[in-house]
Amino acid sequence: MQAEEPRHSAEKEGKEGIGTMGNLYGQTHKEAQTCCAGADCLKEKAAHRSGGEFSGTAMLSHSEAMWNNARAEWRAGEFFKCLSPNAMIEFESLATSFSCERSTVLFAEEQEPDSILFVLEGKVKLAMNSIEGKRLTLGIAGPGEILGLAAAVSGCPYETTAVAQFPCRIGSLSRQSFLDFLLRHPVAWENSARLLSVEYKRGCEQLRLLGLTWKASVKLARLLLRWCAEGQRTELGARIHCPLTHEEIGEYIDVSRETVTRTLADFKNRELVEQHGSTFIIFNLRALEAYAGHVDC
Repeated sequence: MQAEEPRHSAEKEGKEGIGTMGNLYGQTHKEAQTCCAGADCLKEKAAHRSGGEFSGTAMLSHSEAMWNNARAEWRAGEFFKCLSPNAMIEFESLATSFSCERSTVLFAEEQEPDSILFVLEGKVKLAMNSIEGKRLTLGIAGPGEILGLAAAVSGCPYETTAVAQFPCRIGSLSRQSFLDFLLRHPVAWENSARLLSVEYKRGCEQLRLLGLTWKASVKLARLLLRWCAEGQRTELGARIHCPLTHEEIGEYIDVSRETVTRTLADFKNRELVEQHGSTFIIFNLRALEAYAGHVDC
C-alpha cells in the first residue's frame, strides 16, 4: 500500500467560494434586522447595523424572516434542546434570517466575530486555509447547528472559514445579544458548553486522523467509519449519503483527489466499500474497522 500523495493546491472552486486570500478575508456577513414594513425597510436597517450596503449575495425576503414553522428541522438542534417556549420566542424575536447562494463566504479566518450564525436550511462547509491556498475541511454543518460558537463566546477571531455548500437559509444574532441571551437562560449556556465540548472532541479526532496516521487508505477508512455513526443501517450494510466530490473528501484527510479515487477503487476490489453516486455502502463494518486498525498504520 502506498503512502499518501502530496495534496494539490485549491483550484477553481477557490475562485468561486473562497477566492484569493484578500477576497476571502474581505467578505463579511451583513446582518439584517426584522421589520414588518417590508423588504425595503429590511435592507435599510441591515445597512444601518452593518455600517454599509446590504449584500446582494444574501438577499433577505420578508417571508424568510418568519419563524412560524414549529416542525422545522433546525429546531431539533442541540442548542435549542430543553429551551422553554418563552426562551424560543425571545430567540426568534432577536434573530434575523437571510438566504445565501452556494459558495457564499459567511465568515473567514481572522475575522472578528460580530455575530453568531445558525444554519436553518442547507449545508455549510467549515474549513481552514493556508496562505499557499491549501484547504483542510473540518466538517459540514446542517440545520440546527451553530457557526462560530467558540469565537462568539471567547471574542477571539474566527479560526475557520464558513462557506455555503448549497443555497442556505441562515439565522443571525449579534454577538452581544447572544451572550445576553445565554445569561438570561442557563439552559442555553449548558447547551452551548456541551456543543463546545463536542467541537473540541471533533478537533482531537481530526488531529488524530491527520497527525497519527500516514497511510491514505487508513485515513479514508477511518473517515468513512466516522461517517457511519450517522449513516443508515440497511440489510446490505451501512449506507452513507455523501454529496462531496473526491476532491472535497481529500480535503478532509489531506490527500489528493487521485488518491481518494484510487483508494476507493481498492476498497471496492476488497469488497469493503461501494460508491453509487453520492451514496457509499459499507458491506462489512467489522472488516473496514479491521482495515482501519491495520498495525502498519
